[in-house]
Amino acid sequence: MNDHNKPTGPKGPMAGTMQGATAQKRKSLNRETQIKIGSQLQMTYNEVVNQGVPDRFVQLIRRLETEAVEDAASGVHAEGFEGVKDTPSDKGS
Repeated sequence: MNDHNKPTGPKGPMAGTMQGATAQKRKSLNRETQIKIGSQLQMTYNEVVNQGVPDRFVQLIRRLETEAVEDAASGVHAEGFEGVKDTPSDKGS
């Protein structure tokens, strides 16, 4: 490839952001802003965690576990699950 055909670098709307910090010095957030963002992220994360698992997923998991137990009892081997060990399910929750 001669010099005239060499790529000249990134093009398009994202070209400036792809250059990284080498072309210009990055400004960092001050400590107060970092703490505020961290607190907001933590609150959002906690809200999502506290939502729990939707009932439809719980029902699906139970159905799949039941089918797996029935298949194991009848000697049917589910293809693609080699090496996966069954874990005892907690029926109390």
